[in-house]
Amino acid sequence: MPENDQRSISFWAGTVLVGLALLAPFGVNEYYQSFLLQVFLVIALAQAWNLISGMTGYVSFGHAAFFGVGAYTGALFLTWGYPWWIAIFNGAGIAALIAVPLGFLTLRLRGPYFAIAMLGLNEVGRIVATLWVSVTKGGTGLPLPPSLLPSLDITYFMMLSLALGATLLIAWVHRSRFGLELRAIREDEEAAEMVGVNTTRNKVTAFVLSALIPGAVGAVYAMYTSYINPASAFDPARNIEMIVVVLFGGSGTVWGPIIGAATVMFLREMLWAQFPAAHLAALGVLLLIVVLYLPGGLVSIVRERHRERPDARPGESP
Repeated sequence: MPENDQRSISFWAGTVLVGLALLAPFGVNEYYQSFLLQVFLVIALAQAWNLISGMTGYVSFGHAAFFGVGAYTGALFLTWGYPWWIAIFNGAGIAALIAVPLGFLTLRLRGPYFAIAMLGLNEVGRIVATLWVSVTKGGTGLPLPPSLLPSLDITYFMMLSLALGATLLIAWVHRSRFGLELRAIREDEEAAEMVGVNTTRNKVTAFVLSALIPGAVGAVYAMYTSYINPASAFDPARNIEMIVVVLFGGSGTVWGPIIGAATVMFLREMLWAQFPAAHLAALGVLLLIVVLYLPGGLVSIVRERHRERPDARPGESP
């Protein structure tokens, strides 16, 4: 399939999905609307993780820290009387500002050392939120005033916008010179430096962008739940969720996190309804099977079928 045809199919498929998502609140009840909102949340977080880990090759186990920073920043600005859109803007901005010095420090590490450093960052965030009682209310948590919270419909469209924005960002990066340089870093960082790639600048830029998205998502999540505490803001399980979704769908691709998030969330909901006591174990087995037998994720199925087409050109991939 020619590249122009692939882009056309992706464009129209994305347009149809966005159209359905925009119309969903007018045709479904609050339960399904909340479920879709959570799917968008996972898509946005997965795309953020995909940028630094899938495309750049620096596997992070601590991106939930930026989610937590955004959640607390958004919640605090709301309690201080600021409108919700300023709270979201500041949640994203503070997370990105924190990521700048952290990027310069942690991206000097490679492999498991970077992953461990990021895992420690998430734990530091949880401890700070617990001990900074005068601001965060500690383990008691921070309730948000209902009068300042946006409606479920507004929150839904905000989360949809973040998922769409994160996906468009990844699509742009994937086709840009910046994305090419990130993939060069992922394959061989020393070789990339030898051919003139500014690896430090590119890595830090990708890191900051991948922190900005969870910051905004965290602020919207705080409004959605109307309450935030250290356990929910800096939940280590959220890190695992990002990684699993990207690996399930296809790491380093544009569609992988979308397919992975939709599939994992649907399976989790379906298994929870059928096996409430063992749904997490059942989901874990399914994910293990996919990771073992489809290391390229669900996207790899499409790629393999494309390669088997008699009219496929060498080197083409969807």
